[in-house]
Order: sequence, then structure tokens, then C-alpha cells
Amino acid sequence: MRIALFIDGSYMYQAAKRLGWNVDHRRVITQFATPEQLYNAFYYVPITDPEDERQQRFIDALVFMGYTVRSRLVRGEARFEAMMATDLLTTAPRWDRAVVASGSGELAHAFQALRAMGKEVHLLGVHELADLELRNQADRFLNLAEWREVLERTPGGRRTYAGYPVEATVEVPPAEEPGK
Repeated sequence: MRIALFIDGSYMYQAAKRLGWNVDHRRVITQFATPEQLYNAFYYVPITDPEDERQQRFIDALVFMGYTVRSRLVRGEARFEAMMATDLLTTAPRWDRAVVASGSGELAHAFQALRAMGKEVHLLGVHELADLELRNQADRFLNLAEWREVLERTPGGRRTYAGYPVEATVEVPPAEEPGK
């Protein structure tokens, strides 16, 4: 099974802030796909100040981790739905399952189209920050709070994560009961 990741950086930041912990973006890749399974990992990041060296180092780190970074200069709210929907639909022939971190209902129609194409779409997020229709169109909702143990960035300096686990940990928690 080929897997693609589509991560809205602004959404992940807000979700982690809401949950009170930081996400280790390298672990996001390794928890959802083995190197052999991974088609691509897209990370959408707003550029608020092109001269900000800290932001540039973060983008460089994402590229080093294996992400294909999609960025653009923004003023105000960062909106990447059109770019994400385009990438989801144009790359769909190359993957079987997409793991999407976003909360925007603007992606619901793209999810519906992908499912009609026989693609599996998993939505990674936080209940309060994920549009209900988007959750409805996903095959599965992965509650980010339940992934803390494996996705939390450990505090302090440089990351010491050694890389891919010996055995891939691509299992997802059991599906939620309807109505929750």
C-alpha cells in the first residue's frame, strides 16, 4: 500500500497548541508509513517573514526530514486548501491512502472525490478544530490526542531520534464509535 501525507502546518501548530504538546514532524512520517510505503509527505507552511532565519531553518529541517515543502508568503490567515486539494487530486494515482492533517471543511469535496476514486482518506486532527463535514467525508478520523505517546517531540535542544523504527508502526487506533 502506497501512502501519502498532507500536513497543513498552521493546523498542526494550532492542534498541538490546543493539546499542550509539540509534534515531532519526523515521527509523523515514520508512524504512518515505512520508507517503502511512503509516496510523498507534503507539508504546507506559511511564510510570514521571508527574512526570518528561524522560520527558514524550520523549513530546511522539514526538507531534511523528507517533506516536500509547499510554502507561500501570507499576510493574515494562512489558507492552503486549494493547494492541498490540487496536490491530493493530482497525486492520487500514485498512492492508495492519504493521511491528511487539516481541519478545513473546504477539503470535504476533495475527500469525497478521492473516495469515489477508491482512495482511502484518513484525517489526523483534533475534534474541536476539525470541520464536521470534513470528518464525515474521511474514511477514518485519527484523534491527534491519542497519538501523543508516539508523536510528541521530546524537550530540549537537538532531536536525537535515530530514524525509522525496525518494524513500522503504521497501525492506527481503533475507529471511534459513531456519535463521539
